[in-house]
Amino acid sequence: MAKFIKVEAVAQPQSLIPIAEIAGITATSDGTDTTLVITLANGTSTWTVVVADPVDGVDAMIESFNKAIVANPGGMVSTVVPPLTTAQAPAAQSGQEGRIVITQPAVYTKFASCVFAA
Repeated sequence: MAKFIKVEAVAQPQSLIPIAEIAGITATSDGTDTTLVITLANGTSTWTVVVADPVDGVDAMIESFNKAIVANPGGMVSTVVPPLTTAQAPAAQSGQEGRIVITQPAVYTKFASCVFAA
């Protein structure tokens, strides 16, 4: 497991969150944006990360962070990949073989912000 997870947000280039200090993760949605709150072991410090609502809801946001936490064993930093915001759309099936044309690519919206509060 890496020592830090890296969150790259629009509001700042990157934030490093110490994995060993993470005590809990919760996520909520207001219908437009999903807000994830990481509570640190001291119980008073938090990281708050905001992104446009993902396709699979708040669970997708939590899963993105959990995957980053367990990735990169023995490494220093694991980067969090934002959850899928818009799914890719292939062209309608017409008996076509081989390459399937994609009419809309998958979109991963960048995190809007990642803020630390003590």
